[in-house]
Amino acid sequence: MSTHNNSNFRTLFSQMVEKPEEDIQLDRAALYLAGEEYPEIDVPSHLAQLDAFASQISLRLNGPGHQTAPADLARTIAAYLFDEAGFQGNHGDYYNPDNSFLNRVLETRKGIPITLSLIFLEVARRLGLRCSGVGLPGHFIVGLDDSEDYLDPFNAGTILSMGDCRNLVHKMSGGHLEWTDNFLAPYSKHDLLFRILNNLKSVHMQNEQWAKAVGVIQRLALISPSLPSLYQEQAWCQAQQQQYRLAIESLETYTQKVESPEEAKRAKDQIDGLWATLSRLN
Repeated sequence: MSTHNNSNFRTLFSQMVEKPEEDIQLDRAALYLAGEEYPEIDVPSHLAQLDAFASQISLRLNGPGHQTAPADLARTIAAYLFDEAGFQGNHGDYYNPDNSFLNRVLETRKGIPITLSLIFLEVARRLGLRCSGVGLPGHFIVGLDDSEDYLDPFNAGTILSMGDCRNLVHKMSGGHLEWTDNFLAPYSKHDLLFRILNNLKSVHMQNEQWAKAVGVIQRLALISPSLPSLYQEQAWCQAQQQQYRLAIESLETYTQKVESPEEAKRAKDQIDGLWATLSRLN
């Protein structure tokens, strides 16, 4: 059982994402992210669970000294995770916040594309398979390094070609997005964690869970502190809670970071409006 509290997990997450890319432990970072929602989380136990998946898969491979081709290893991992272990896309409750928390996905065996991809990536890493997260618009998948093969963990680990990826984007965008090979660029660990948090932020804002949304935005800012829109969204969430002074501070930060003079002027007008609101309250 964890003895951490929410602030401990914020500190642990901050320390992890401050590291160079090669030193970030993606599984730990995702569990620290979940720890603010689930402070009782047992991080070592969940890491051991990922270790156990890799151990089970290694038993299904050829004996010592036999090299397994990357594509075959990927299929073996997918068969174990999505057939034997029962991981699946949570089609019926896609926007449940738990789909973004690694501990809950490990417990329920249900998740969204990015968290199921994270589990595949971390098990693959333990088995020496080089692969990367790939953030297609609206759908996260896994790309096998040094290959043109991709894998869709949300849909039972289906193997995808580049043409399949193109068709998937066309379908998900209703044909409105023009294809570019940049869609297949591998995600960094920072990028992947940012996207998990961004998904979670959207869910909390949709559910009007303003305090939780602020907590997520603050962690997004740990990864991308120079992104102006984060401070604008933070101000909105704070204003919804009538935390007008905090909203003013967030908007002041936004005006310092945004490049457009018109946007800065609009934010300053909003600050004036918030001060006027405060004056009527006191």
